[in-house]
Amino acid sequence: MIEHLVLFRCKETCNEETKSKIVSEARALKKNIPELLYISAGINWSERGDGFELALVGRFQDKATLDIYQNHPAHQAFVNEWVKPHIEKVIAIDYFIE
Repeated sequence: MIEHLVLFRCKETCNEETKSKIVSEARALKKNIPELLYISAGINWSERGDGFELALVGRFQDKATLDIYQNHPAHQAFVNEWVKPHIEKVIAIDYFIE
């Protein structure tokens, strides 16, 4: 299995309401993308985040299903409607889990 970890640094114009909406839209991806086995998303409350305010964790069976997710129209819509307008930096890490 693959764990997909994404950290988001918001633009200065991104308010708390928008952050909450980004989180809820990220969680909603599960409804439209069957290859997404698990998703968790939230707003960081820790001071250790180095400016990254939002996080997302997704779980996939293998690289092929992660690729399907990345290219899925629902994921692309999320990126275009929520990430690009409100996020200034993204860090994504993918790793194998047992």
